[in-house]
Amino acid sequence: MAFVDNTSTDDETGTISQSQEEDEGLQEKIINEEYKTWKKNAPFLYDLVLSLTAQWFPDKQSNPDNNFSQHRLLIGTHTANSLPNYLQIAHVQLPNPARPDVRDYDDERGEIGGYGASGAGGKEAAPVKFEIVQKIDHPGEVNKARYMPQNPNLIASLCVDGRVLIWDRTKHSLEPDGVLKPQIELRGHEREGYGLSWSSHSKGHLVTGNEDNTVKLWDITQCSKADKVLAPSRTFTHHEASVNDVHYHPFHPSLVGSVSDDCNLHILDLREDSPVKSALQVEAHDEAINALAFSPASEFVLATGSADKSIGLFDLRNIKKKLHALEAHNESVTGLSWHPFEEAILASSSYDRRVIFWDLSKIGTEQMPDDIEDGPPELMFMHGGHTNRVSDFTWNPNVPWVVASTAEDNLVQIWQVSNSIVGKEVDDVEMDELETPGADADDGDADAEKPARVAGAGGRTRADQEKQASEGRKSGETREDEDEDEDVQMGEADATEENSTGRATNGDTKTDGAAEAKQ
Repeated sequence: MAFVDNTSTDDETGTISQSQEEDEGLQEKIINEEYKTWKKNAPFLYDLVLSLTAQWFPDKQSNPDNNFSQHRLLIGTHTANSLPNYLQIAHVQLPNPARPDVRDYDDERGEIGGYGASGAGGKEAAPVKFEIVQKIDHPGEVNKARYMPQNPNLIASLCVDGRVLIWDRTKHSLEPDGVLKPQIELRGHEREGYGLSWSSHSKGHLVTGNEDNTVKLWDITQCSKADKVLAPSRTFTHHEASVNDVHYHPFHPSLVGSVSDDCNLHILDLREDSPVKSALQVEAHDEAINALAFSPASEFVLATGSADKSIGLFDLRNIKKKLHALEAHNESVTGLSWHPFEEAILASSSYDRRVIFWDLSKIGTEQMPDDIEDGPPELMFMHGGHTNRVSDFTWNPNVPWVVASTAEDNLVQIWQVSNSIVGKEVDDVEMDELETPGADADDGDADAEKPARVAGAGGRTRADQEKQASEGRKSGETREDEDEDEDVQMGEADATEENSTGRATNGDTKTDGAAEAKQ
């Protein structure tokens, strides 16, 4: 029979405290070990100011004489101790993918090509480089920042005091001067917020969600030169708690989705007059809902991320019934984003320090007993590089499977999933594609004309990926010759900075396309 001592002593209290310290120490050790494991394939460290938000710009600069391309990243600082904060734009240099060559086969990684292999045209692969090229003074921490899709030079940022500020990047110098000069100030929210979405259908329209329980619509085309302060065009009070995320529907201009701490998912129809009633509503989770994402491939499918650690999939045609729940995170799900090229791939971030890729086409796939221990069949990949809560992440719209993610530990990481995970397995590659060039003089020339099928996303050829990326890039590029918009009353300029050449920073060729930043 077990003996239970119900007396309370100082020694017992000290033992409990010691046990708690040991548990915390063990947890920290586990985190550090996971980080070290990830860093084995990502030998890059860059200094960068803490950022809670990140978004890739749609443009890309390529030079046929170089074996890399240059991309731009929007970030916002989140400093402490009353240090100044900035909206920042960074240049990121990424190596060009090379046509897979059997001579680049890596036994340890079990893959051909990808980052870390020989560069395009036989050149040595270019290193990943990161450089801040523009800083704009910002009043306090940047909760979130997003550019307007019709003109990426216009950026909206959420302030901790509830204001939403609109910035025209071309109106600001590359270096901060200590003076706050937003082009437009949107006033109406009473508390801070994290929900922000531009309309892809109506230029200058955006929606915000806030801790004051409201959703507000804004139209910056109504701002005049004489008065730069703008009130919301509409306010909705259909939620009973903090509104954590909002999004315009990618297909229907009049639909807006919102999620809240009240556990409800709402779909607003902007054609309706009621400020308190939504068109569709469902209690989607048992705990607070933090994130929402409409599928860019299906007008009916959307996903929600919750503090209950799960992701819900819904069909707008029968929103009361959850299609499926994705479960693998260990803490609250805080972010969701669909892959820009692969319609079945959804990514999620969490307070558990991870970013997970889900392949919805694998839902329901039968698993072997050993595979069940690794998670559900739709769990495709888990990024464990962060040592703190992931606050935001963004897919690169030009390079498949490249992601930038931010966390609350001063780190911004830029990484790419290994080709062995997202591409065809080496065992599935046809033998003629694995033959060493020149081994067969009769077939060598013919094989040289074949598009590479190794290290492709979703089994597609590399040529297919580059063609699709190019088409997506063309649709999102800013126009150099675009005329001044009289409604928005802000100048537009080329989407690239005046200083377009990135300075060399400490870096080297990586094996899995992962990089991270800290300052």
